[in-house]
Parts: sequence; structure tokens; C-alpha cells
Amino acid sequence: MKIAFFVFFAFFSAAAFSSANVKFDEFKVQAESTKSSKERQVLLKKADDLLNSSLLSQAQTAYVLHRAALVCIREGCFDQTIIYLAKLETLLESFESLEYSGKLNLSRGNMAITRGNHFDAVPYLKAAANFFEQAELHTLSSHANRFLAHAFQQLNKYSDAVIALDASLDAAVKAENVQLEMAVARQKSAIYTSLDLVEKSLEIQLQQLQKIPYLPKKSQEFWMSDTLWGLAESYAALEEHAKSYDYFKKVYELDKRLNGKQDQAVTLRRMGEQKVALKQFVEASEHFNLSLEILNELDIPLAVLDTQTYISEMHLRQGKLQLAKDSLETIIEHLDINKNVKSYSRVSYLLIDAYLQSELYEQAHSQLRLIERLKSNDIAKYYGFLAQALQGMGDLAGAFEAQNQMHMAYKNKMKEQGSLKTLVLASESEYVTGQFELKQAKAEQALLKAEQTLTHYIGFSIVAVLLSIIGFVLVFTRQRRARLEQEAKHLNQALELKKQLLADVSHELRTPLAVLKLHLEALEHNLVSDPQATYKVLNQRLDNLNLLISDIYELAQADTGTFNLNLEKHDASELFDDLAGQIEDVLCDHDLHLEVKKSPLDKVLLEVDAARLHQVVANLSRNSIHYTDKPGEVCFEISHNEQVVILSFSDSSPGVSEQDLPHLFERLFRCDKSRSRDLGGSGLGLSICEKVVEAHGGEISAFHSELGGLKIEITLPKVL
Repeated sequence: MKIAFFVFFAFFSAAAFSSANVKFDEFKVQAESTKSSKERQVLLKKADDLLNSSLLSQAQTAYVLHRAALVCIREGCFDQTIIYLAKLETLLESFESLEYSGKLNLSRGNMAITRGNHFDAVPYLKAAANFFEQAELHTLSSHANRFLAHAFQQLNKYSDAVIALDASLDAAVKAENVQLEMAVARQKSAIYTSLDLVEKSLEIQLQQLQKIPYLPKKSQEFWMSDTLWGLAESYAALEEHAKSYDYFKKVYELDKRLNGKQDQAVTLRRMGEQKVALKQFVEASEHFNLSLEILNELDIPLAVLDTQTYISEMHLRQGKLQLAKDSLETIIEHLDINKNVKSYSRVSYLLIDAYLQSELYEQAHSQLRLIERLKSNDIAKYYGFLAQALQGMGDLAGAFEAQNQMHMAYKNKMKEQGSLKTLVLASESEYVTGQFELKQAKAEQALLKAEQTLTHYIGFSIVAVLLSIIGFVLVFTRQRRARLEQEAKHLNQALELKKQLLADVSHELRTPLAVLKLHLEALEHNLVSDPQATYKVLNQRLDNLNLLISDIYELAQADTGTFNLNLEKHDASELFDDLAGQIEDVLCDHDLHLEVKKSPLDKVLLEVDAARLHQVVANLSRNSIHYTDKPGEVCFEISHNEQVVILSFSDSSPGVSEQDLPHLFERLFRCDKSRSRDLGGSGLGLSICEKVVEAHGGEISAFHSELGGLKIEITLPKVL
């Protein structure tokens, strides 16, 4: 009887653990794919059920606690976040894990930033970066340092922010994560904007925009939102508030699709700020109130206070002094001068301004004394307000002294800003130099190791070396001569190619530049009846020139061996679906119907750079858009055999002549008039496709399409 009981108990326990593992695996899959607020609430319920089961391993428990905490931060339920993270901290007392120790601190730092407590976030994020670095978790290390840079920037510690960003970029490069590198670049652009290096910031944002079409489709909306935000901030810094508002509005529409409530609230606030700058106060109020509604729902007190501060500033600009003063006094009571340094300082200066405009000089002076130790954040403003307060109180000598201090502070501020700008720009140079020195050090280490190995073996092989030295010298001399001849041949070929390319590029640039010049002269002398149509032509020509230059750069990379691939293993079926999804809407918008044909691809793997393949397919679809008669047909097909996967891209008429087919992949090749470059192509798209495919060890060919146009066929080696 006892034996039967133990057998039953063992069987029951095994079944229970098996069931728990299945539920954990389901939770893990859902955690990776959850997007909407409703889905996140369901996920939290499943997390609690798993944690209450007591059947999870320590590693599984750590995963569930961490994921649940992240969901709560996203949803703004911070009390529950604190509970989950406290349980994770208790678990880590018996379960040693550098990864989850780092994630615990990163989550706490993330929550502090979300709640506006940037001062509190710093030690958590430093600890997180340290744990991840020890564990060699480069992606997480990059994230932690990026968060740390954000906290430092909010505390006006720009030099510390730059150092953290350099560490983040270094980790992102080690992780070979292009999107993380883009995230670091985005943050650097924000620092440039803060330091009035707006042109540099815009340059980075435009570079980011050019990379977005080559990212996986699921990442494109996020990066589009992030990059548009950066452009909006840059235009705000340039006081181009109408343009800034337009970009923030685009960000807001993307935020709504991405279901980020807090992001929506922050974007609405920035939209309101631009409307205030444009003196459109009714619309500004609408945006601010919508922002407040969301933030109150999420229960993020400091973010609520920030938005209320901007509303008070609007009242101040409208001359509603009593309303502004009352609301600012209420706001400042809820701020901690030690923790909320930036917010406290900002609200104080607005309140002092309200006091001075209301001729309440004593109250202005009292508030100035309260923030005296914070004056380093903006010394010139501090002494300017102090001079006004003292003058109003009748202390003319003190006012004169404060005025002198203000002028001195302005001079020092200009010098300091110059130093900060130099630091930021120099940091990039130092980073590049550091990377070069690192590579050089590694090469020297390898050389030293080789020399040591050689020394070790010399003692055993000196006789053999002496016997073969004459033959070796003869062989080496012949090989060296052959190698030099081959190098000379390659150099001559490269020079010829360079001459030909320069000649072709000059020819290609001459015509559009001449057209631009003619149109500009016509505008200058009022010779055009429809200026808007002329501007449209000019923009189109400039876009064509930009495309040509971009494509020339891509080919130059390929020619110089800097055309790097980020190879990863991908399921061929999923990759094909992504590629097809990338082009379907674009083709449809241009009156081209896409037919997708897909043969069974059971567990077929490709080792490819997905972003580069997206680039190839984008180039092919662009060709079809430019050169296919509308309405038209496009067929995108995938098949495979034992060795390779075959992608084919076909379009309908017009086609190309038989004699033109072999030359389609030549640079700047001019086809017949039906496929003229006047329609927007650079003439380099197919050359770039060829370079990308060949870099993957594949082949690309052109044929006549059964649809009446052109068929491009690509073969890529399978992972066997």
C-alpha cells in the first residue's frame, strides 16, 4: 500500500512540475510578444498564478518576477512594481545571478526615471551596468549605460552623460546590435540639441531616417517615432515651432498605434509647448489637459507636476499672474529640493518671475534665497532676478552688484558652453581613436604570441630550417614577385574602374544640375506661371541626386571592403514573409498588385544579414514602381532545392531587350527609354543588389518575365 502511495505521489509531482513548465513556457512566449495594455493585464494575472504555484525553479521565478515588474512599470502601477522587485531581491539572496542582479537594479533605475526621480536612478543604473559588464551581457550593459546617460542629462551633468554614452556605444558594438547603436546616436543628438549644436543633431537624425527602411518591419515604426521626436526637438531648439509641432503630431499618431500611454502624454505636452510658443493658447490648453488626463490615470505624480508647470508658464505668458502664482506655489510644495533638482529649480524661477511681475519683491527674494545653492544650474538667470528683487526692495547697491554678477555669469556661461561642446565633439574623436588603438593592441598581442610560439619551436627545428633556407628564399622570392605583379594588376584595374565611375558620375550629375539651374533662374526672373509646380520639380530632382549619392556610397563601401554584413540564422519562411510584408503596401500605393508564391519551407534556414536583404528587395520594388506600366503586376516567389533558396521578383511590361539583359547589373547602365532614369532611379540599384547577394555567397541573374517585364532571380546558400 505504501509503495503504491509513493508511486502515485511521484507520478502526481512529476505531472505537476511538467504542467508548471508548460505554463511557464507559455508565459515566456506571451511576455515576448505582448503589446496592448489589455494583454499586459492578462500577463500579470498569469504571472501571479505561476508565482503562487510554488513549482517554478529559482531561475524561472526570477524571470517571472522581472517580467511582471517591467509590465507594471509600463502600466504605471509602481506600488506593485516595488513588491515584485522586493521579492526578486529576496530570491537573489539564495540564487546568485549577475544577470538578474543587474536586471533588478536596471528595473529600479527605470522606474525612478519614469517617475522623474533622476537623482535616485543614478546609483541603481551604475550598479546595473557593473553587473552586466561582469557577466559580459553587452546588450544589457548598453541599455543600462544609455539609461544612466539619460539620468545624467536630466541632472545637467553633460560630461557624465557623454562618458556613459561612450560606454553604451562600446557595449552595443560588442553586441553587434545596430539598433542599439542607433539608440545611442539618438541620445547623442539630444545632447547636441541641449548644447545648441542643432545642425549636428539634425545631421544625426537625417542619417537615422535613411537607415529605417532597412530595419526589420516590426522595428520601423518605433524608430520612425524616435527619429521624428529628435527632429521635432531640434526644430524647437531652432525656434521653428510650427515645424516642431508638425513633427510632434506625427510622433503622437505613431504613439497611439504603439499603445504607449505615457509616451502619448509626454508628446501631447510637447505639442502644447509649441502651441504656447506660437501664442495659440486654446489649442495648447487642449493638449495639456489631454496629457494631464493620461498621467493622472497612470498615477505618475512628478509627470503630472511637470505638465501643470507648463500650464502655469502659459498662464504667466498670458498675463494671468494670480492664477500662475497660485498654481506654482502648490506645485513647489510637492517637490523635493534635493531629489527633484531640475523640476524644483524650473518651478522656482517661474514663481520668482510671477512674484516680480506682481511687484512682490520680498517674496521673490525669499524664494531666491531658498534656491541659492541651486544657482549653479543657471547663474545668470539667478543674479538677473536677484538684481530685480533688490532694486524693487530699494537696495540699489546690492542690485548693482547682482547686475555685475549676472554679466560675469553670462561670460562664463558662454565659455562653459564652448567647453561642453568641445567635450562632446572630442569624445567622438577619442572613441574612434580608442577603437583604433584597441585593434592595434590586439594585433600587437597576436604578433607577440606568434613570436613566442616561433621562439619555442626554433630550438627543435633549427637544423631543418638551415637545410631548407636556400629553397625557402627561392620560393619566397618567386611568390613575392608574383604577388607584386598581381597587386599591380589589381591596382591598375581599380584605377580604371575609379576613372570610369568618376566619368559616369560626372555625366549623371551634369544633367539634373543643369535642370536645377534652369528652374532656379526661371524662378529668380519670375518666368514661371506655377511656382509650386516648379518647387515640386526641384524637390524631385534633389531627391534623385540624394539617391544617386547614397547609392554611390554603398558601392564605394563594397569596393573598399568595408561592406560589412551582420550575419544571423533566420527561418527562411519567416524572413520571406517579412520581405513580402515590407513591399506590399508600397506597391499597392503605386497601383501595382503583388502576388506572393511560397513553396513549403519546413525548417529551412538561411544565414544572412536581414537588413541587407530588405535593402535588396526595396531596390527591386523601387525599380518596378519606377518602370512598370500602371496598373501592373508584381510576383514575389520563394522556392528551394537541396543546396540553395531561390527568390524571384518579376514585374509586368515593359521589359528589356535581349541585348540589354547581360548589362543590367553594370553601374549606371542606360537601358532603353521605357526604363529611363528620369523616372527617379539612380542606375546603381541593381549593382548594389549584386554586391549584397555576392557578399552572402549567392548569385543574382536577370531574365525576361512571364508577366511581360523583368525577372530578377536570387539564389542564397542554405544552412545545411
